[in-house]
Amino acid sequence: MARLRDRRRAQAGTTLVELLVSLMIVSLALVLIVGTFSTGLLDASLAKRNTAVEAIVQYEMDKVGASTFDASAPAYSECFATEDAGNPAVASGFEGSCPSGPYALRADVSWQSLPASSAVQVWTIVITSLSDGSPIGDPTSVYKANR
Repeated sequence: MARLRDRRRAQAGTTLVELLVSLMIVSLALVLIVGTFSTGLLDASLAKRNTAVEAIVQYEMDKVGASTFDASAPAYSECFATEDAGNPAVASGFEGSCPSGPYALRADVSWQSLPASSAVQVWTIVITSLSDGSPIGDPTSVYKANR
């Protein structure tokens, strides 16, 4: 009978070491889960921004392609709001800065003639983030010929 009581006492409750090990395992799992969620949120935000940038570049390329050849066409900028996909706000007709509002991206569109010919223009589209003022990706160029 004495042996039975000693065994029960030895197995009764948890030790401090067991509690610390359990706490470390739970903490490590929690850190990994939070890290995974924050990484996923960042990836989703970047994918959303990059999709908006691709759509803006395609829009500007279509706009340049649809316009008539003009040897005195002015450079222009357009601002785009990307938060509401169903109702995107576009502001155009100015150069270099965006008016106040929901705008997140700016497209700067300019051109220059090829040195050997005045009948070919190289249009350049640069997309800029308005949050930090840095360009996103590389500039995109489109050639336009006077036919």
